[in-house]
Amino acid sequence: MFGYPTLASTYMDAKVLISLVSVALGWLLAQGTAFVKDWWAARKLKAGLLTELEDIEAQLQGVVVMHSRHLQIYANKGMEPAVPIPIHNMFFRQYFKEAFSHLNREQRISYQLIHSTLDSLNAKHGVLEKLLEEFHKERTASPSEERTLATINMWGDRVTAAYKTAMVIRWHILYHKRNPKAPAFDFMGPMHESYIKFEQELDDEVKLILDKAKGITREAFERVYDPNAFLRARGAGSQ
Repeated sequence: MFGYPTLASTYMDAKVLISLVSVALGWLLAQGTAFVKDWWAARKLKAGLLTELEDIEAQLQGVVVMHSRHLQIYANKGMEPAVPIPIHNMFFRQYFKEAFSHLNREQRISYQLIHSTLDSLNAKHGVLEKLLEEFHKERTASPSEERTLATINMWGDRVTAAYKTAMVIRWHILYHKRNPKAPAFDFMGPMHESYIKFEQELDDEVKLILDKAKGITREAFERVYDPNAFLRARGAGSQ
């Protein structure tokens, strides 16, 4: 009644089994490929965000040097018609949305804080540029010693704010680089305490720059090339 399976039916069963196995293997391979592609894309996005931080840090060095000079000039009741060029963060703007789901909360907050503060720095430089342009127009039209002094004080306040902002960005970038997997912002914790100490040191540093600059002559500021500056830099680098 039931009999034995025929050769044809056995062959068909084998074909069905092979087809099912092939489908399963294909699905697993597709899932594995998608996982690898997603992992590789996430790795590239994370690497790009970190590389951009290093680029920003390198550019901030020039900004800090320029504003240090500006503070020295301000200490001597002067003003310099120069503003740092904007520091761009094109990778963050274009790819942060894609990287968002691959980052933990600490990383996301850290990146957003750094880049929003960078936007603030660029905006401060825009205000400085506008102030210098308006001052030049006013001074050309109707020179006024009182107005010049008021503008110098305003310029000095804004240079100080820009200098501090640049230093704050550098601090956060260094903190992020030291703690790339979890740059935590622990309110009233070790990180917060370290940052508060940094802010106090920054205030002291600005005051020191202003105080030491009062003995610098006008001729020293007007000198474009100072070999001693390069010697000091090389000496600091070899330590």
